[in-house]
Amino acid sequence: MKRRFVVFFILIFILLVVYVNKYLELEYNVNILEYIQLSSDFTSKEKEILNKYQPLIYGGNINEPPLGIYYEENKQYVGFVVDLINALSIELGVTIASKPMVWNEALEALMEGETDLCDMTPSAKRAKSFAFSAPIYRLRGLIVVKDSNNKINDLYDLDGMTIGVQKGDYSIEFIASQGINADFVCTDNVYQALDLLYNNEVDAVVGDEPVIRYYLNELHYADDYRILEEPFYDDVCVIAVSKEKKELLRIIDKAIFNMKRKGTNRKIQMKWLGYTTFLRKNKSLEKLKLNLAMFLILVMIIGYLIYLWNRSLKLLVNSRTKELEIMKNELEITFNGMENFLIVLGTDLKVKNINSSFLKYLKKEKEKVLDSSFKDIQLLCDFEKQNNGLIHKLLSCPHEVNGFNPQKKYEIKSKGSLFQISIYPLERKEYEVVNILIMISDITNTRIQEQKLIHSNKMETIGQLAAGMAHELRNPLGVIRNSTFILYDEYEQKDELKTMALEAIDNSVDRASRIIENLLNFSRLTHDVKAWTNLKELIKEVASLYKKALDEQGITLNIFCEEDIVIYINSESLKHILMNLIKNAIDAMEGGGALEIYGSSYSQKIEIRVKDNGIGIEEEIIDRIFDPFYTTKAVGKGTGLGLYIAYSEVQKINGDIKVLSEKNKGATFVIDIPYGSEEIWEQN
Repeated sequence: MKRRFVVFFILIFILLVVYVNKYLELEYNVNILEYIQLSSDFTSKEKEILNKYQPLIYGGNINEPPLGIYYEENKQYVGFVVDLINALSIELGVTIASKPMVWNEALEALMEGETDLCDMTPSAKRAKSFAFSAPIYRLRGLIVVKDSNNKINDLYDLDGMTIGVQKGDYSIEFIASQGINADFVCTDNVYQALDLLYNNEVDAVVGDEPVIRYYLNELHYADDYRILEEPFYDDVCVIAVSKEKKELLRIIDKAIFNMKRKGTNRKIQMKWLGYTTFLRKNKSLEKLKLNLAMFLILVMIIGYLIYLWNRSLKLLVNSRTKELEIMKNELEITFNGMENFLIVLGTDLKVKNINSSFLKYLKKEKEKVLDSSFKDIQLLCDFEKQNNGLIHKLLSCPHEVNGFNPQKKYEIKSKGSLFQISIYPLERKEYEVVNILIMISDITNTRIQEQKLIHSNKMETIGQLAAGMAHELRNPLGVIRNSTFILYDEYEQKDELKTMALEAIDNSVDRASRIIENLLNFSRLTHDVKAWTNLKELIKEVASLYKKALDEQGITLNIFCEEDIVIYINSESLKHILMNLIKNAIDAMEGGGALEIYGSSYSQKIEIRVKDNGIGIEEEIIDRIFDPFYTTKAVGKGTGLGLYIAYSEVQKINGDIKVLSEKNKGATFVIDIPYGSEEIWEQN
């Protein structure tokens, strides 16, 4: 069924494409691809071509009203074609200068390159000298005879006749192409040809319809003439250029197309020629036929689609019914498979459903519990007593539901166990609860484990406090040691009892110092003593110091390091580097996150990566983070020395440190350090 719909949609798409293509042919005489191409803006290459030839020069007929006429007294050149050329200039975005002249001279000027453009009706003869654009307007040719002449009634009656015509006019070529042998008398314009006809020097005059009609309307003896009913040609006019400049045509075609699309041609036609339609073939009937055919086809397709749709809906309903049955069974299995206790109560305060875990706890069969009052279940009864009848209120009072928060958790003790209860109103209908779902979790063991964890954290905190106290104790112990040293000089050979007391004090100070040394193992920088150190063990040892901070902030720690990487290094320096980087990562993840530490080896170097997904470092400050006393933390929250110390220690062990970070996406500190002396490496 889906395949049929796909096929139909493809057919509709193809039909629409064909319709649009045909419509564009009727409206603009172009297909879809041509429409897209002509609608596009001028390319940089096309603009270069226009700049190459500008200003363009248009050579037009000096005396061919209303198409174009030049008034010598005010130096004005106006007319239908003149306005079209001006509109073309606007579309092209370049200046087109009009140069009016006698028609045959205009043709010669275009041929010799004195002008760039000229409007004309294309023909095979003219095509030898000129290249043509898309049509810009239409023209019909008319035959004019004396009203008393009954011999000439159509084009072929001109055979053997004398015809007055404007020099270079398309009519000469067209009549000759029809095999008509006529004697042409050429004039500079149509007005002169009509004057020859008036004086009976020619039998007929031929020319462009708007020009002939214009002059006849101007003549006081117009009734002496008769225009033959049928035009002898109806053809398009184009913009012609010389063959050497035919690269202009593609650009001119775009401009002409945009003029047609905007209706510019039609507006200019209405200005100069009124509502006449001779410049454009009437294609309204063809459009009507096209739209009617499209409508009928669409009606048929839509009708068949409705049939298929109804049929598919029926099949879909059957399919969905089966799926719902399967989903119901799956939900029932899930409902019964959950370890939490689940029970559904109705508005009648009776049990509508209960899962297997709850039944196992109650040690009852499902059939005996269903449709029984929820108050028969001791756990729910205890809950109602402790919460002022909340279940009863939710099922019987609609306004209670409005202010109820389903995210709230309730705790209740029953039969020596601790339970957490959540209530979810179901199927609200106009503030009326149809059912409620109660979820009950036994959290007894969880709460016990939480208490154990709290105790463990307290012990860790006490350990950290002891380490802090150890720092404070070292100074007084030093004073005691110095004092006993002074007393030795005084009593060593004189008083045996006091000497023994001083030795006891010394031994106690040594013992206290060893304890303090252990407590300060991770906070003391030692001298430059290098030793072979297992990298993974060192990382784990340092990371263990921050377990409490990591847990408190919800930060997960993962260490990815090869087991057998051994490095010859001052381990205390490396510890302090890692401690500062881990502390920095923890501070960047106040809302929790993930901390990953990688250790790997390559060539004679070790790479350590400390990666977090915290707030990250802004790009504008990333170059300053290793500067001493530079910090972005609030006053009192940081000294700005942590990363500086890490950087300094890395430099001391001949390593390199860099940071990769993006704002709000975390930071990764990368440390490269050498294995150690090559001679020592070879010995080991």
